[in-house]
Amino acid sequence: MNEGQRRAPTYKQMAFETAVRNPERYIPVLQALKDYEGLILNDKNLLDIVTTLYREGIVESDGVDLDQPEDVIKKQVISVNSTRRADGSFPSGYASRFWTYMRTPSELGFVYARYGKKFLISPLVHKLLLGELDEQELFAIQSFRGNRRSPYRNVSNNYNFFKFIFSVLKKRQVAGKELTLEQFVIAMFSENGDADEYLQLIENNKFPDLDTVYDFLLENYSIHTVIGTVTRDYPDVVIRLLAITGLISIRYSGKKFIGLNKNKIDFFDDLAKLVSPLSEAAVENDALFYEEMNSDISEFMPLIEKYRQDDKIEASEYKSSLARLIERYSLNENLIKQDLIDINSSHNHIEAFKEIPRPLKLEFYIALLLSMKYGDKFNIRPNYKADHEGKPYSHAPGGGGDIDVFSENMYWLIEVTLIQNKTQQLNSETATVFRHMVENQEFKTKPLKYLSFIAPHVHHDTDEFFEASVFKYRTMNLKFKSYTIDRFIDVTLEQSNLNDMERNTTKILETFLNGV
Repeated sequence: MNEGQRRAPTYKQMAFETAVRNPERYIPVLQALKDYEGLILNDKNLLDIVTTLYREGIVESDGVDLDQPEDVIKKQVISVNSTRRADGSFPSGYASRFWTYMRTPSELGFVYARYGKKFLISPLVHKLLLGELDEQELFAIQSFRGNRRSPYRNVSNNYNFFKFIFSVLKKRQVAGKELTLEQFVIAMFSENGDADEYLQLIENNKFPDLDTVYDFLLENYSIHTVIGTVTRDYPDVVIRLLAITGLISIRYSGKKFIGLNKNKIDFFDDLAKLVSPLSEAAVENDALFYEEMNSDISEFMPLIEKYRQDDKIEASEYKSSLARLIERYSLNENLIKQDLIDINSSHNHIEAFKEIPRPLKLEFYIALLLSMKYGDKFNIRPNYKADHEGKPYSHAPGGGGDIDVFSENMYWLIEVTLIQNKTQQLNSETATVFRHMVENQEFKTKPLKYLSFIAPHVHHDTDEFFEASVFKYRTMNLKFKSYTIDRFIDVTLEQSNLNDMERNTTKILETFLNGV
């Protein structure tokens, strides 16, 4: 660590940054910051970076008006962040805001971000941004390479938590058991990462509720943090990060149960054998930490390629898994509709899917709704990665669409996004959609072709791009319409999607041909 003398480390609960609960949110942050790689993180560059985060819609504030000139926006960024305290080597104010979004990526070796030093983005992150790696693969590799004690965590717990919890869950699976949420919270306090020692502890003690857990921790671990942080906030973020790696599957049956995702056990077995512990020097020095977390990247790519084949699921399997989920969790159209309408809120009408990140949940719920209304007519293939139950945990690698719907003579591509920022929506969700479509084998072979684009709000520029593209490629006989989430729900419940896209495309072509 290059910040002078630190206080003596102590044993602490496993934790990550709680201000950013969904690890998936780091992906657009890294995308927005890629052009700043190599710059020194000084006050001037940090102001440019944080201003970019506002412009990209990653950070929002009523006190920052993006319609103002650049110099005015920067003054507003300084003002709205003026009360933030210094943190993680970064001074108070907007620089500290930057660290809020860089703490967890730094701990995972995604970036090297220290005040006054050159900003670096890891080779694996670059592969992600180029579509050569998906988020599950990135988070899985780096979580198994890290360490509880690091230049970013002044703790005495000197082991890898992810490999520890993997070992615990494997042993529980052999015994025909999972972990309750209460038992998982206890696991977060392991001092040495000894799976057998921890399993003995939970066998000898009962934890029927979180109040009992908190009392046990007060008595045995000398904690000083409030119950909500210990039993809800910290576990919530760690569980979400575990979920995005594909390591766990979460089940609800009166209680929350955490078990292994059976689809990825072999992958994590091989990954655990491949990674080596960080050196003692690396857990103390930030530059060495970043270097070791990003060494021998090429060794991991054969492992990734090997298990990508296992992630490929036939449309018939997705169709049956969607039907099973609908039956298992007693889902109906009203439940799905309500959660879709509230997708951007903190409301969860279906508790079993609480941990699924919102962008992924949007794809999942659209697929479930389509299964309810069209499952007897079409094959429905969402292209996310799913656990052994069929619940999604990660977007698929780049190069494919979100949801494919097809029959013997029809192909329908559905692209969904929660992006509401105009620039992001236009740049990220337009040209790539057409590439996904024309590269799809079903699109090439089916005479009937459809495309739906779904977002909370579709900007005029986005709509214009799609309409111009439909006209440009009119010989493809493509039918298209963009939808708000609410409108797509209504049309799907009426089972009138195809007719609606046909009518809309007729209007588009007439408008262009008539020069209106």
